Amino acid sequence: MRAWEVDAEMVIVAPASFNTINKWVSGINDNAALGVLNSALGGRVPIVVSPYAKATLAAHPAFERHLSELAAWGVTLTECNALRPAQADDAYRWRGLLDLLPESG
Repeated sequence: MRAWEVDAEMVIVAPASFNTINKWVSGINDNAALGVLNSALGGRVPIVVSPYAKATLAAHPAFERHLSELAAWGVTLTECNALRPAQADDAYRWRGLLDLLPESG
């Protein structure tokens, strides 16, 4: 298998930063993580994404548009910052993300 080829049943992107989402949707392939995401998307591998960005970046028009594009391409998305802990000392909220995973088998 060549670099960045994906041999997976599914891919989880969490937390998915502002930069990662914008570069990914633009088809930029300048690091291993984006290579995996682009290959998975092109290979129609199921993908679950949990966007994670501060409010000022999440409100950027390109970010909102890119999230809509991912959804249109069949990517499953959580709400932005769904993983963010309720309190600074709390754990990340993984349960909601795990509940989105398809049953294997």
